[in-house]
Amino acid sequence: MKKILLPLMLLALAVACGPKHTPAGDTSPKASDIVILYDNDVHCSVDGYANMAALKAEMLTRTPYVTLVSNGDFVQGGSLGAASKGGYIVEIMNAAGYDIVIPGNHEFDFAIPRLMELTSALNATTLCCNLIDLRADKRLFEPYKIIDYGGTKVAFIGVATPYSFNSSTPAYFQDDKGNYVYSLCAENFYDNVQNFVNDARSQGADYVVAMTHLGDDVEYDPINSQSLAWKTEGIDVIIDGHSHSLVPERELVNKAGRKVLYSQTGAHFENLGVLKIRPGKGCSVGLIPVKDYPNKDPKVEKVIAEKKSDYAKIGGRRIGASEVMLPAKNSDGDWLVRKYETSLGDFCADAFRFTLGTDIALVGGGSLRKDLPAGDIKFDDIFNVFPFSNMVCKAELTGKQILDVLEFSVGAWPADFGGFLQVSGLTFEFDPSIESPVVYDINKAFVRIDAGERRVFNVRILNKDTGIYEPIDHEKTYTVGGTAYLLRDAGDGYEMLNGVGYNLGIPDVNLLEKYIVEFLKGEILTSQYGQDADRIIRK
Repeated sequence: MKKILLPLMLLALAVACGPKHTPAGDTSPKASDIVILYDNDVHCSVDGYANMAALKAEMLTRTPYVTLVSNGDFVQGGSLGAASKGGYIVEIMNAAGYDIVIPGNHEFDFAIPRLMELTSALNATTLCCNLIDLRADKRLFEPYKIIDYGGTKVAFIGVATPYSFNSSTPAYFQDDKGNYVYSLCAENFYDNVQNFVNDARSQGADYVVAMTHLGDDVEYDPINSQSLAWKTEGIDVIIDGHSHSLVPERELVNKAGRKVLYSQTGAHFENLGVLKIRPGKGCSVGLIPVKDYPNKDPKVEKVIAEKKSDYAKIGGRRIGASEVMLPAKNSDGDWLVRKYETSLGDFCADAFRFTLGTDIALVGGGSLRKDLPAGDIKFDDIFNVFPFSNMVCKAELTGKQILDVLEFSVGAWPADFGGFLQVSGLTFEFDPSIESPVVYDINKAFVRIDAGERRVFNVRILNKDTGIYEPIDHEKTYTVGGTAYLLRDAGDGYEMLNGVGYNLGIPDVNLLEKYIVEFLKGEILTSQYGQDADRIIRK
């Protein structure tokens, strides 16, 4: 394979980090330079690990000071992760030679006991300064790690989003009585991080690199990586994840008015991140598009092939065919299911309603992770739609409760929201020009709906006997199908549903297969799901 020379590829702009600027365009590391390779939000896009391992090997031929890190969301988001509950991914990352990782919100998707098993199996050090077991009053992971690179000390501090409570499964952070037994320090978030920055500096750190899974969305996530820079001091670099933002470099300003270097690679191994520290002279960041760096480590490729082969025995099984592609995203890669009704959302919600025989079904858009392709449908295709192995759940809700649930569903609109509901057996309209009456707590969970005008109106429930949609009855009790994540575990902040439903112990992907095979007779037709069914109408 022809070698690609890094200096010709690295798309970087130098930004202040330390006493001086690194000259713009000076991207080739010298023997004394410190190189930190980073990723974020890989979400089981495992082929990129072979590229990253090759890049690490290449950098080690130029400087002995190379560290490979991940900023979270690596064990979940695809079939290889879901089928092995993260085990396949850990084996691949070990082969690639990761040194430090932090937990993203989706590292909690298999519950904390499994998280501890996975991190114990990782050869890398796991860092997180804000995850505390309240029962033992101790952190689950070390808050930071200082590495001495030939006399220059760099501190790596791990920071997880406090909104993991709601973007993973809230019950995983609670005891059997619903009391939170873990904390992500939302109440004193910035002070908590600042304390460890100060501690690292007191231990002689020359540079502080914050490895964060916070995202840079200042409108939707009040606690975010940009506010971390603004409200602290002493951090030189923030390498981030969570929002899937493509940020080759950005200058932020800290509490003391000093510049902070910021970067994020996008997601799914679109890019490889490179942070270079030139001791006493400054730092630079850049992203290498994976498509422009074809070098791969053959040993890592072998491990990836082995894991894919193991999974293929399950994933290659044909279960049906579709005349039409059902989209989770648009052609630009933006999520549709987190903001709009889609044919994929209609299809998945129908699967719950028909197989469970409920009056209605509610499915959070954030649970739908990939388009369902046209043509032959294999088990892997539906696993990629539902990769989290959420359990199927039934509940009984009054009309009033359903109205509150729908109001919360559109409360964040027009922001993308994983809790935006795809529905079956009901229709409704909403007006986003009305200020949302939803009140949230510090973790963005539901508290109440204030009196006054609501966004949601004209809610109608399908009468199964007549086939006519009728106005919802506030006092009537309706049966509801969905996942335990939503209807029992209060996922995405639906606290009004905490403990309401009954977990049937069936993975959602199995329910989807049953719907295709038994109810649709193996055929998804254009006449059924060629477009959305106008169940959600925005005024």
